[in-house]
Amino acid sequence: LLRGELSMDALAKLKEELARKRKQAEELATDVGGKKVIRKADVLAKEEKEYMEKQALKKAKQKEEDDAAQASSSSESKVDVADDESLTRAEVIRRLRARGQPITLYGESETDSRRRLIQLEYDQPEVNEGWNNDLVSAMRDVDNELVKDVIEGGANDKRKFDVQMNKAILEQWDTIEKAAIILGASDDLQDVYRDCDTMNKFLKYLLARWAQQLNERDEDEKKSAAGKHDASIYKQTCTNIKVLQNSLESRTINNDIRHHLIKICRLLMIDRDYIQANNAYMEMAIGNAPWPVGVTRSGLHQRPGSAKAYVSNIAHVLNDETQRKYIQAFKRLMTRCQEYFPTDPSKCVDFVRN
Repeated sequence: LLRGELSMDALAKLKEELARKRKQAEELATDVGGKKVIRKADVLAKEEKEYMEKQALKKAKQKEEDDAAQASSSSESKVDVADDESLTRAEVIRRLRARGQPITLYGESETDSRRRLIQLEYDQPEVNEGWNNDLVSAMRDVDNELVKDVIEGGANDKRKFDVQMNKAILEQWDTIEKAAIILGASDDLQDVYRDCDTMNKFLKYLLARWAQQLNERDEDEKKSAAGKHDASIYKQTCTNIKVLQNSLESRTINNDIRHHLIKICRLLMIDRDYIQANNAYMEMAIGNAPWPVGVTRSGLHQRPGSAKAYVSNIAHVLNDETQRKYIQAFKRLMTRCQEYFPTDPSKCVDFVRN
């Protein structure tokens, strides 16, 4: 019975196909000498016409899909950023030139160009990262602050060359030093949070102590080229170390980096062994693996020593530009720590007798 139904369906389809062919032949047939003939040229022309119609429909459908995808992607990437009216026209021009963008497009107003700049900075916050000299940028900021003080009438203020500092943290050194004794006690969540807070306070204390040292200089020394250079280094260090401080405050720092920092901070605050602290810093920054960049296999077969190239031996300074900057800033604070808390010359790095 099933075979009979299948044969009936096949017969019906065959009849439909024959009817379609017959109708097509009647449309293409021409009368030549009283006889119905079909020319091959007419058949080819009809097939080409049908092919072109199918291609046109396919292109139209593809265009609609592309337009819909582009509209959805643009709506997702286009974020409604707030227009900052405090930006001056000169600042907008400077930022657009720094990004290699045209200052004004055709038919664009100053408000439109300002909004275009804000959108660009939102989409690409760190364009040309690593191309600029950070120290030169910090020195330019210091010079701009001095010019601003002169314009606003604060040039006669004796504290105009001072750097900002957190005075309250200077009185908490005893508390920070006591908390450093139990650094790295365990990997429990509560102990990890306490370690992050202790290391963050230690960094804030060193920055405040450095700022205090800069503010205690004579006014002539502050205005000199060397004085402005020292202030620029401090400003650059504060900017670069901010990423590390934020990760410590939010307790989102990488565990491997945290273990290295705990070891370094214990050597700095408890042991006062700056040579060992410097070795621990080099282990964190450069790594001690045979392949510092993270290559664990150099051939087809596993080598006996490749198991030693685990994560703690990888050079973290090679990971990204942001990590390189705060690791370098942390080294500057280590140098300041040796200056503020002197110890035996045998435990100092580059000891110079005063």
